[in-house]
Amino acid sequence: MNFQETAARFETSGAGTDDFKRLSKEAFELMSSDIENAGLYFVIGVAAHSYVTQYEDQAVSGEFADHAKAILVGFNRKISRALASDAQTRLSVLGEVAAEYQLRVTEF
Repeated sequence: MNFQETAARFETSGAGTDDFKRLSKEAFELMSSDIENAGLYFVIGVAAHSYVTQYEDQAVSGEFADHAKAILVGFNRKISRALASDAQTRLSVLGEVAAEYQLRVTEF
């Protein structure tokens, strides 16, 4: 399994909490097999886990779930592109995604 496979599986999945849970689990698993990029996987794992923690036992609208999924799909795409780049680019994307999640994503 690699991140591109994980990201593609999430993108084509539904928008249920089980899909977010799988994304989180797989991102955290990738950390141990690719230490050099662990920060990129960590930020996705944390974001997906946060969604699960907040909404697993709540009914959410399809529109809301789709919006949350779209945010993570966007992050996944940035990270997938970064993984094919040099270390400086990967670090820059890590900072960009982490800041965007922390400062702009208020839903989860």
